[in-house]
Amino acid sequence: MHNEATWTWVLLGFEFVGITGMWLVGARKWWGWGMVLCGSAPWLAYAIVFNKPGFIVMSVFWITTHSRNMIVWRKHASVSTIADRAPELIAA
Repeated sequence: MHNEATWTWVLLGFEFVGITGMWLVGARKWWGWGMVLCGSAPWLAYAIVFNKPGFIVMSVFWITTHSRNMIVWRKHASVSTIADRAPELIAA
C-alpha cells in the first residue's frame, strides 16, 4: 500500500470515523474522542510511509490533543456519574 492515491481513499475513510467521533463529542460522549483519535492515527502512518516530516509533527500534536481530551472527558464522565448517584448512595 505504498501508492499515495490509495492512501488518500484510506485517509478519507478514517476521516468519516473522526467526523462521527466529533459528532459524538458534541453529544457529550467521552468515547467520541476515542473515535477521533482513531481517525487521526492513520495520518501518522501516512506521514511516516511517505516521509512527510511536517505531517508527522502535525499528527503527534493532534494525537496528543485528542488523547488528552479523551482522558479529561473520561474523568469528568466518571465524576458526573458519581455525582448523579450521590442521592442514592446517601439514602443507602
